[in-house]
Amino acid sequence: MIAARALVLLALLAAACAPVRHAGPRSGPDPETSGFLDDYKNLRPVEDGSNARVYRNPDAHWTTYKQVLLEPVSLWRSGRRSLDPVPQADLARVILDFETAVKRRLGSGYRLVEKPGPDVMRIRLGITSARATDPVTDVLTAHGTGHDVKPTAGKGPLHPEMRRFLEGAAIEGEIRDSQTEVLLAQGVERRRREGAMPLETWADVYRLFDAWAARLCARLEARTDPH
Repeated sequence: MIAARALVLLALLAAACAPVRHAGPRSGPDPETSGFLDDYKNLRPVEDGSNARVYRNPDAHWTTYKQVLLEPVSLWRSGRRSLDPVPQADLARVILDFETAVKRRLGSGYRLVEKPGPDVMRIRLGITSARATDPVTDVLTAHGTGHDVKPTAGKGPLHPEMRRFLEGAAIEGEIRDSQTEVLLAQGVERRRREGAMPLETWADVYRLFDAWAARLCARLEARTDPH
């Protein structure tokens, strides 16, 4: 069992801190998928300059959705206790920065809500560096308040283990109708190697997350705008 880590603004859920044991690989185009998504076989490359693969439900009525329920972001990495080398404060910071970037971008075009309801999209996001074929995966999920370990502050350099995790990670997500759970879209985006922005400092990380959140919201708004 992975020890729970106290984080200010974010506490790692005790249940989520247990290693996930996969019964076998999820369906997908290759064995390198993390298992964060239920199915990878329908993902297709996006021709927008990003290193992304997506699926969009052709029957989704996008223009009916004006509200978003954003689930807590999770971190996935292969191997028992594989996130232990990363400082606790860094784990708090990477979740906080990602959630902040996504909420800021979503909040400019949608009403953010906390419960399912009519015309509400449920968005689930993960930062993953895991393979579903691995027998054990560390999964950390953000939740809660009132703890005394503060996230890494400032714009200083990244810890080498955090940089290594982010360099090899993907951002995965899915969007569902919050009431029916019908899948509306899903995707996986990896960081582009050639010409990619550097990842040396926390300022670089936030710029990376902000750019990803901007692409997500631009894609959403292009579909939900009735004009």
